[in-house]
Amino acid sequence: MKAKTLLIGCMAALCMWSCSSKDDVIDIDKPYDPKPEEPVTRHSYKPVELNETQQAINAKLQEFSWKLFKEVYVNRNERENLMISPISLEVDLGMFINGLEGETLKEVLKTMGLENYTKEQINDFFQTMMTGIEKADEAAIFKSANAFWYNQDKKASSDFINIIKEKYDAKAEAMDFGDPKTVGIINAWCAEQTNGRIDKMLEYTVPAELYHLMNAVYFKSRWEDVFLKEATTKQPFYYADGHTADIDLMHTYYRTSYVETDEFQLAAKPFIDGAFQLVMILPKEGVDAVKAIPAAFNYDLCADWGSKTVDLELYLPKFTSEYCENRLFPYMANINPSLKFLKDDITFIEGIDDDSALAATQKTFFLVDEEGAEAAAVTDIMHVSAAMPIQVEKAKMRLDRPFFYAIVESYTQCPLFIGYYGN
Repeated sequence: MKAKTLLIGCMAALCMWSCSSKDDVIDIDKPYDPKPEEPVTRHSYKPVELNETQQAINAKLQEFSWKLFKEVYVNRNERENLMISPISLEVDLGMFINGLEGETLKEVLKTMGLENYTKEQINDFFQTMMTGIEKADEAAIFKSANAFWYNQDKKASSDFINIIKEKYDAKAEAMDFGDPKTVGIINAWCAEQTNGRIDKMLEYTVPAELYHLMNAVYFKSRWEDVFLKEATTKQPFYYADGHTADIDLMHTYYRTSYVETDEFQLAAKPFIDGAFQLVMILPKEGVDAVKAIPAAFNYDLCADWGSKTVDLELYLPKFTSEYCENRLFPYMANINPSLKFLKDDITFIEGIDDDSALAATQKTFFLVDEEGAEAAAVTDIMHVSAAMPIQVEKAKMRLDRPFFYAIVESYTQCPLFIGYYGN
């Protein structure tokens, strides 16, 4: 194919958007004032029901999630904490592949581990999974929203728009990217979908932009058993760079499934009704943390996760984290070196040329305290011009040094958010 492989970079240009710190009409001149969204009282948990094919897709995407997180972690700024939302990126990619053909489609699916599945099967999976997670438990809040903002001067595929509306309930709107009000409209949508936690996804827009394909996810829930506030005390945390500082360390006892190996400790703390849980992975001292990531989610090991129950004494930091990642496609290329994006294979909008760059970026927010946890993410796939600037034992888990965490849906073990705290 003569088409030149598109750049997966332009990081300097991307920072002006993403790293700046459904059809309702949004008043962009009025600051977004989030309504206090509080989880309602206890309800019964409804596990997400997947058919055999969807279960297989879910397992493949879990593998992809942890491979991607490992790439982000290994290449991180070592003075930063981080968190990504695999499900947000995967839903965005689910929409994206409906506008791909040829070698590009093949390699994107291969990177995600889904080369043996059709677009239709993948679309059905995401429709079932996201609807199921949203309805899993009314005592917790999980919501997901999608949008396709495209250049009004370029023709977008009606087939693409129809499929993302049908399967992903996506908003699709032609925009004037040269109008200063456009950035306000898009940022207001992001704020609305994340309860104000991510309110500035873009710094500005310019006429040369082709599109922004976005997914937003938001989670909030109380713990099944809250931490007592009087048990939270200032205690030392041993940071990754070697320094120590006193932080708020929450403390509790509870009964839970538990795994301990020579490399790590792993436990989960359930949110109300058990529909979701916070999984905590603490590498053993002296163990290479990179090895603990895949080891902790070894499927043979996790199959036995529920077989051991302990009375756990847990110490967990009380913290807030915000993170921006604009190198998701390069990290996917690390997972699959043959990944490339050819302009002739991207069919859902006109105007893609050899001077265009494709990128995927994500902003996340995470808060954990005595009452529960809150998390949000917005993922943006975009084209920008390159010319632009049982036997119960006792255990103790003291997370007072760098550790990994994830919020997962309990039945499918789908990771909604994966993070690292150590700086």
